[in-house]
Amino acid sequence: MFNIFSNIPAGGTVFNCLAVILGSLIGMAVGRFVPEKMSTTIFNCMGLFTIYVGVNMALKMQNNIIVLLCLVFGTVTGEIFNLDFKLNNLGDLIKAKLHSSNSKFTDGFVTSTLLFCVGSMGIIGAFNDGIRHDPSLLMTKGLMDGIMSILFAGSFGVGVFFSALALLIYQGAFTLVASCVEPLITQELFNDISGLGGLMIIAIGTNLLKITKLKLCDMLPALVYLIAFSLLIGKFI
Repeated sequence: MFNIFSNIPAGGTVFNCLAVILGSLIGMAVGRFVPEKMSTTIFNCMGLFTIYVGVNMALKMQNNIIVLLCLVFGTVTGEIFNLDFKLNNLGDLIKAKLHSSNSKFTDGFVTSTLLFCVGSMGIIGAFNDGIRHDPSLLMTKGLMDGIMSILFAGSFGVGVFFSALALLIYQGAFTLVASCVEPLITQELFNDISGLGGLMIIAIGTNLLKITKLKLCDMLPALVYLIAFSLLIGKFI
């Protein structure tokens, strides 16, 4: 099965997107049969598990101060450019184009896009796929995302389905540029990316539990700052 996707450009990402699409379709089909109380219970469980995953990833970071600075500068940059607002607008635009009456469309699109895209597993998997033509890590991630999409689509609806498009663009882009960047990425930087992604995933968990209302998309530039800053330091050491 892996060999089939090894021969497809960005095959791991293609599998990941197909898993999200299939999971979304299943979730939309059976979601209406799940009582609201049960959906709330499931989401509380997913929120707790998401925090657990985020904590495990966050503990891998090695340069705490650098990660903190990148998180602060990245979030400020995101706020200046209104990235969270623009992502929400994108969800609203897709909703309008589809003439969808689902009031949770944008919430589903934004939440699932961030959950599926944020994190080092997708980035590292994209490097493996782009350099070594090994989609196995992204296929594993795809199975996890597929399960999540079933639960999300059951509650949020069709917005989760269209997060597959954002995932294809985001993760596919990392795969395509991997051959240029991969030689510069050290294990230490991978660990810091994992740690930063873990902090963002914790934020997703607290949002799912309705403890916070953090604008997660505004944090995404922190990943760019972290990679750029780490490469700059490495150049002068």
